[in-house]
Amino acid sequence: MRILTNTTSPYARIARIALGEKGFDLSGTEIVNPWDDAPALLALNSAARVPTLETDAGLPITESLLILLWLERKAPEPSLLHGDLDRIVSLAGRAMGVIDAQATIVTNRMQVDPDFAQHRVGKRRIRSIVDGLAALEADPPGYAGGTPDIAVITAVVARDYLDLRFKDEPWVVATPRLDALVAATAERPAFRDTKPYI
Repeated sequence: MRILTNTTSPYARIARIALGEKGFDLSGTEIVNPWDDAPALLALNSAARVPTLETDAGLPITESLLILLWLERKAPEPSLLHGDLDRIVSLAGRAMGVIDAQATIVTNRMQVDPDFAQHRVGKRRIRSIVDGLAALEADPPGYAGGTPDIAVITAVVARDYLDLRFKDEPWVVATPRLDALVAATAERPAFRDTKPYI
């Protein structure tokens, strides 16, 4: 098995954390630049997006949450969906909304218009980030150690990606409860070894 990823994608990080928490060997991780149409990536995923996982049988599995679904069936323990499933999925969806809005701004700034965030859609994405983080800050996922659930994983990834791409933006506000969640997971190998960098 190998996973094609890059060093910044929050989607790829979700998949890599999930794989790590499930005990999969990540030595087959391959760093690619999806914007360069890397041949290894295109051969598995015509959308040229990360993460893309290649199974031992050579089958591609794409999209972070589909990889998570595959993992939950492939290796049910430890589960990343343990506890109150409705709450976990609700909070993870909220965090994914923040991640999607962040990724939209970053992608459009890099590939379309550096001033994308000043346009109508960009402003709506900023609102999504601010409101989504405020909701997560008001009601963060619970974490008392051990294997995190997908709500914890996505909330941490959303918060870390904010630091990576937006920390100097004037609309970023303090999130002490989410920061505490980040700190509580920071030394787990799956989180520490996937910390994003440019």
